[in-house]
Amino acid sequence: MNNDRQSPFTPDEHTVALYHFDEGAGNEAHDACGDPALTLRARHALWGQRPGFGATARFARRTDDANVLVGPVGNDKLHLRLCPDQWTIEAWVRYTGTPGQDEGNTYASICATDEEGLSLPEGVRGGWTFALLTAEHGEGLRPWGRFIGPFYRPGGSVQTAARVSRAADGYRGETLDAIADQQWHHVAWQFRYADQQHFLFLDGRLIWKLQRPGGREVVNELRGTCIPFLVGGFLHSQDPPFYLGYGNFQGEIDELRISSVMRYPVADRLTIVRRRLPEAVLNGDYSVRLLADGPTQPVAWQIAHGSLPKGVALDTGDGTVRGVPSELADPTPVRIRAVDAAGHADEHEFSLHVRRGEIRDAGLPLAFVGLDYRHQFESRFLVEPVRWSLKGEPLPSGFSFDPRTGMISGSPAAESLVDLEVLALDARGQTVSKTLTLRTVSAALRRIEPDEHTVVLYDWQGPSGKFFRDVMGDESLTLTWTNMFGDIRYPRPGWGRYPVCEGGGEWGFVGPQHSEKLDLRTCGRQWTVEAWVRRGGPINRYGQPFDFGHICGTFDNTRRGVWELYLAYDGSSDGAMAPGAHFVDASGDQTWMDLHPWKRPEGTVLERIPGGHIKDRRYLGIRDTQWHHVAWQYAFAENEHQLFLDGMLIWRLADPQGRRPVNTRQHDAQFSVASRLNGYARYGGHFNWLGWGNFFGQIGEIRISNVRRYGN
Repeated sequence: MNNDRQSPFTPDEHTVALYHFDEGAGNEAHDACGDPALTLRARHALWGQRPGFGATARFARRTDDANVLVGPVGNDKLHLRLCPDQWTIEAWVRYTGTPGQDEGNTYASICATDEEGLSLPEGVRGGWTFALLTAEHGEGLRPWGRFIGPFYRPGGSVQTAARVSRAADGYRGETLDAIADQQWHHVAWQFRYADQQHFLFLDGRLIWKLQRPGGREVVNELRGTCIPFLVGGFLHSQDPPFYLGYGNFQGEIDELRISSVMRYPVADRLTIVRRRLPEAVLNGDYSVRLLADGPTQPVAWQIAHGSLPKGVALDTGDGTVRGVPSELADPTPVRIRAVDAAGHADEHEFSLHVRRGEIRDAGLPLAFVGLDYRHQFESRFLVEPVRWSLKGEPLPSGFSFDPRTGMISGSPAAESLVDLEVLALDARGQTVSKTLTLRTVSAALRRIEPDEHTVVLYDWQGPSGKFFRDVMGDESLTLTWTNMFGDIRYPRPGWGRYPVCEGGGEWGFVGPQHSEKLDLRTCGRQWTVEAWVRRGGPINRYGQPFDFGHICGTFDNTRRGVWELYLAYDGSSDGAMAPGAHFVDASGDQTWMDLHPWKRPEGTVLERIPGGHIKDRRYLGIRDTQWHHVAWQYAFAENEHQLFLDGMLIWRLADPQGRRPVNTRQHDAQFSVASRLNGYARYGGHFNWLGWGNFFGQIGEIRISNVRRYGN
């Protein structure tokens, strides 16, 4: 491989993209591998010269970003999708800027497919950034990398922050490896998927390495971004710009290369790669080859301590763990030793888990009367082909089941609720089962639409992911981003695209501070506040428990505002989340707090479902990650609050405190969705980063009506 850092790089079979910046004139820079789609353009490119290397790209920090080099949007090469196993991103840099230009620090972006949301006109933010950042205590600049993965995927989205600082885990050496002058320096960021390990280099020396920074893995599944590949800084297209010049490079960049291999050695002697062994399937074929860095070939492998599960063995010649596990095994530690031809040895303890098969479905999506329904059960840790069957209560009229595919389909004839015992038999005789509830509700519940009783309706559709207008046409109620994260809508097949909320607080939406409609004051006799929601799970993306989630309302963490609709499990015996509401009266006594079944069980109602029956309290809350409809209703005449889940009345309480609410409270809180604010927030502000009360999951249509729509 061409790893010579003392002369310009030449393309080889591992080169994905390479910019020499040797044009030296004009406003374009071209890929040295010849791909015209990778051409970079600037309004006014600047050029420098470096002996032995020729022309360089030069960058002057300006508020109009005039010479940032801009490439394509969503390109597979530049998004590292052609680097399925590992990558190296590297460049020669000479930083000449004044330290501390970015909020007291230096943030000098070398190249990126992400840009802090600073130029998001609409679409999706995500990708990676390679930059120079101020070192700990300001002793110069060090290379830094970050990878932001997909917003929403099973198990949550993925973000890896690989930052070097003197005090950070992974820092190597006792000296301060940092750029403290205005000379040329070589910087590189390497990554390997096998062990999820990041490596940062300065002038050919490995200065930092860490596995899964922050406990997060890189998953390169993101599509549909709106941010172009950028060299030398960030665009600032917001009007007005938020941080003029923020993150932009000042100095020169040369020989920018992306490779599909790790070009620089990460160990000076034999070191076993500290990877995780994939979980094994009972009676299924298993084969994983262990790897080592820096060996002198050949390498001999052996088990130093412990043993592998029955049926699995280590090939001492090539280091492959292979076999057919013949019994279940909890994570089994085994210490493996490798010795190379130079006599260097290393040991590492691996763990192999032989998993019992399971049915992955935690719940079934709702079915609607008269509408087509399709759901295919999913399994894991079973050997294909899998044969499916159902026991327990028979399927309601209109449904059918295919045992070959595990598909329930049909068009149900009536509302119903049945418990199904789902069984899966794999090709090696293993059987697993799970009891799931199939519920059919009225078709009228499926689509929340406007009518003469609708006060406000947000349906989240349309081309813009930044502005969401009230379907009823009141422009003053338009919602926009709480912070700068772009279009975070994700498809719900058959419905549309709906926001994903990761629990961090910056993923939400905000509206006006003062609105008679959004404070429910135009609902003089009664109201219904309803929404479709999809719970993300018990732990949000940031590792915090999801025990309370703000859906919408004007009440916030400053305890201002009037009302709030939310999900909560405070008081639940099994972590199920039930809908609930707060209403704050004119005096500010906050008398009507915690209106939900867990805190006020005396209001619990369990109604019979046509074609089914209620056996216990499990239908009061949400335990899965399917879409559910929640509604809060109130009537002044009866002074009664009601809560509905999937069209069923689950809770009602009249005169909660023996007082009637008075809706005349004055406040400065905003109406917000998903983010439970700490104060005023619009494109930033007090958006409650990692604070209490933010929603985790997806939020669908939200409607406020001046009637009670459900029940009597």
